[in-house]
Amino acid sequence: MSFVFYLLKPIYSQMGCEMKNGLIISLYCILLVIAIYNLCAEYRRKNIINAFICLQAAFILYYIFIPILVHINIDFTREPLMGFIVRISIADNYDIFYAFFYTLVAYIIILISYRITISPKVSVIGPTEIKRLANVDSHSSEVNIQYWNKRVYRIAIAAGILTLIIGVIAELVIAYSLGGIFQAIAMGDKMRAFGSDTSFYIPQNRLFVIVLMVSSLASTYFFVYGLRIYKKFIIKLLLLVSVLASTFYLLFNAGRLGIFIFLLSFFIDFVFRKTKHPFISMSLFTILLLVSLGILDDLFFRLSYGFVKESSKGILSTIDEFSFPYANLLNVHKINVVYGLRWGIDFVSWIINIVPTTILEVFGQAKITTGYTFITEYYSGANASGGTPTDLLTLGIRQFGGIGVFVVSLFISRLCKYFDKVIAKIHSDNFVFMTIRISSIMFVMVPYADIDSFIRNRYDMLMVFIFAVIVNKTQTKLNQYRTL
Repeated sequence: MSFVFYLLKPIYSQMGCEMKNGLIISLYCILLVIAIYNLCAEYRRKNIINAFICLQAAFILYYIFIPILVHINIDFTREPLMGFIVRISIADNYDIFYAFFYTLVAYIIILISYRITISPKVSVIGPTEIKRLANVDSHSSEVNIQYWNKRVYRIAIAAGILTLIIGVIAELVIAYSLGGIFQAIAMGDKMRAFGSDTSFYIPQNRLFVIVLMVSSLASTYFFVYGLRIYKKFIIKLLLLVSVLASTFYLLFNAGRLGIFIFLLSFFIDFVFRKTKHPFISMSLFTILLLVSLGILDDLFFRLSYGFVKESSKGILSTIDEFSFPYANLLNVHKINVVYGLRWGIDFVSWIINIVPTTILEVFGQAKITTGYTFITEYYSGANASGGTPTDLLTLGIRQFGGIGVFVVSLFISRLCKYFDKVIAKIHSDNFVFMTIRISSIMFVMVPYADIDSFIRNRYDMLMVFIFAVIVNKTQTKLNQYRTL
């Protein structure tokens, strides 16, 4: 890739500043048109919001659309720049073109890799099984369908009860440690701040319990899944408890993205089942989300610190909220110079970091410093008050340099393809919320690609996916009966 820039350097060096900005905006706009066309074509082809749709949507938003808005605002806005936009405005021109080429290469790899099918496994039923199923009459087939529905229902309820118990016990322990439910909610934003010592508020031997709290989110999905099969009063009560436990966790975690993704799954499920024009409702929901970003941020800050912080409002502030992946991509080479390459450690560090500190100390080990820690310190210094996540492309470049773009793009596209195979088999109009929850993993992974952080804070998504894999195996049998 450096060879490409070597060839372009004489031409690029003769361009003026305005011409360079105009060129980069034009290149991103061309890529934006192509990407949106591919996104729409993918939806028309499958008529489902799957993992690949979410991956493309997030890629377009963070790596194509936001850079266009940022550069336009840098050139034309009269408002004072802020946050990551300031970093972007002072970025080296060559880094800007590097960022575009990394984006272009990653996008091409993702599209091509997703389309490639490697040795598809075809399920084959033996002659004896075919003969037996062929002799099953319609009444027997209906009995078998009911049997498999009951089996899936029992799996969903068992998973819901287990995750609810784990989540509620963890929440009670944390609430007790912090002086009560409302006191815990009030301290959420303070405990999430980068560099905060949570052991100052919670005893060291209880800190691992915070990770278990997220289980309550998964329980809500399991109970709703069960209720879509059989509506029973006791399950409705369990769902109510699950929703309350999930609400407590979301408020305590003080994460706007977590709240948005949780609500979005059920909102999309509702509009697809109840409205004729779901995308209009989804657009209105998105606008409402953008308006509420600042409100939620101020609310969580007010609960934790007791006063309202001075925060900028308006379109520039909203753009800044989404611009950190692009800022990371512009500065990743400088970050590598300062801190060195990670050589793949961020792909496996979660295995060590999910183990409680007290257990690691027994073996003379310690937790591995997360990748986003170095990025945050690069931007703000060691005393930074808020963390900067590692996005997908930056994750790859931080590990292996430019070749890391190929690695993460290939990996995420193949993982996405596997997700979509599962989604295609369990998807139905009655369970849209489940497929959206699984698909949204890909949307989250683009801006928040720290695997360590994802495993600890969003493993409920993985639990829902594992449940879907189990249901898929059961549903395969059910589909055979329905076909016959």
